[in-house]
Amino acid sequence: MNTPEALIAQLERHLAEVRRAADDNEFVDVAQAEHLHLQLRRAVTGWADLDDGQRAILSEAVRYFVQTDDEENDLHSPIGFDDDAEMVEAALRRLTPPGAAGTGSASPTT
Repeated sequence: MNTPEALIAQLERHLAEVRRAADDNEFVDVAQAEHLHLQLRRAVTGWADLDDGQRAILSEAVRYFVQTDDEENDLHSPIGFDDDAEMVEAALRRLTPPGAAGTGSASPTT
């Protein structure tokens, strides 16, 4: 099982990688990556309040997000983070009890 510190470190490394890639590829959606990063980071800060099952879900969501070559390559496809957004949104729904205030949408608003 991951620790909150390890998950945050993975998120930070991934966001730095995304920002570097965006320097060479205008199609990397940095805004969406930053939004997903923020959503996951907020969820990780509530680690102590999660049960083991919820922690596993959150860990898996972070793992999927930081993997750049998943369903759509995050650093090469203009829709690269769409699959990540779906995964993060699904995970956050599983962490939030029905009727409780959520951690927010996994899609940035423009």
